Amino acid sequence: MNILGEKVNAINAGPDVFAQALVQQNVRVTQLDWRPETKPQLSAALRSLMDSLADTLSEKIDRANSLVVDRLKNSDPYWIGMKPAIECVPDMHEGLILHAGPEISWERMCQAQQQGGINGALFEGYAKTEEEARQKLESGEIEFRSANDYHIVAPGSGITTPSLVVNIVEDRNTGSRGYCVPFEGPNRGGLGGWGIYNPDVEQFLSLIRDTIAPTFTRLLEQTGGLALRRIFIRGVEMGDELHSRQDACGLIAVNEMMRLLFESDLPYAARKACVDLMYGTVRYFHPLGMASAMAVLESVRSVPYSTVVSAMEGNGVDYGIKLSGTGNRWYTAPSPYAEGGALVAANIDKNEILPWIGDSCMLECCGLGGFAAAAAPAVMRAQNKTWSDGIGQSRAMEEICLASHPYYLLPGLDYQGSPTGIDARKVLESGIVPVIHGGIIAKNLRRLGSGGTKVPMECFVKAIEGFAQQYKNDSL
Repeated sequence: MNILGEKVNAINAGPDVFAQALVQQNVRVTQLDWRPETKPQLSAALRSLMDSLADTLSEKIDRANSLVVDRLKNSDPYWIGMKPAIECVPDMHEGLILHAGPEISWERMCQAQQQGGINGALFEGYAKTEEEARQKLESGEIEFRSANDYHIVAPGSGITTPSLVVNIVEDRNTGSRGYCVPFEGPNRGGLGGWGIYNPDVEQFLSLIRDTIAPTFTRLLEQTGGLALRRIFIRGVEMGDELHSRQDACGLIAVNEMMRLLFESDLPYAARKACVDLMYGTVRYFHPLGMASAMAVLESVRSVPYSTVVSAMEGNGVDYGIKLSGTGNRWYTAPSPYAEGGALVAANIDKNEILPWIGDSCMLECCGLGGFAAAAAPAVMRAQNKTWSDGIGQSRAMEEICLASHPYYLLPGLDYQGSPTGIDARKVLESGIVPVIHGGIIAKNLRRLGSGGTKVPMECFVKAIEGFAQQYKNDSL
């Protein structure tokens, strides 16, 4: 009796032995790349810490987390200008160079980050030769610090120096600001994004400083700034998750800025330079998204008792997170490798790949990027995954978040808001860690493709231990 009919199409989730058995019977099978998340076996000491927090601090934690989540949900970022970092970034000073990821000593840095620091020193004139720059950075005569500690997002292996122009984004809900260098045109790599410096880069940086930045700043000041939240809202509905893909947001912003440029009486050459930057830089909008994330996360950098994650970044050696309730303290683990993406060539040796580097995962802290995967089928396809995988990924991120974003509505979740407000306690209890999107980068800084990875669980174990240590003497 053929109870299943003439044709059977099977879907197998789990061990492929079942799929193989069906294939041998000429049954068409789709094998899902899926496995259940395993809950971590918390040590007795860590379980005791978790129980102690629940018993003694739950009310204070809940109040603090509610405040943090409210700010995350109601952020209202505006692009308000572009200026050299020393003119607008608090605490920026001469002799200071900023790098991506957690704080790290010179001798432990990856070569790519060291080279970025050397090139930054040459750009600023702090040294005349690479060897002189290396010696001054190694000795500490030139400070080389984490950009996150200075309100700046440093994408990729890039760096920020006092003279380098940054985008300025202000959260109108809290007044806090975030900063990020602009991308420097097509095929230039750039100093701010990749730590690359040569005569072409120097020439283009001068054009940004002397022409593009003043022109955009004047336009933005005249109009009250460019409202970014409404662009994010539309972009998410049009296939962006704002980390690996900003195509829709970029086109919307270009449309608005073109009108302002066309109506302006500024010199034609200056307006053309701005247009060339926007049209010639495929992902020019990405730094505005990153600066927006930093702006709102600045407002929750130090909220006592909060267990919400306020930073997630890598430096090519370590990956680190911060908790709002413990301020600027980093909790680090070995940086993971990006995986799952289509590489630009089939013969790439995996030993060429650099562990995760860059600050752009600040977007995931706000509920975008890997958390908004259900909005971006093209991003999932680039990772050799399906849109269904993206929907499942966003669903999984709900398990470790405290809220759904009221504005970033994901079509793949029937317009439910993207998960936001990562709670370190939920990560430990569920065994689910944040999924992050981004580029696959070679040790020589060549972009190899796009992919994703997971934040190390060790970061969250250390974070809860640090949190408990800080508040061990508190009680309700």
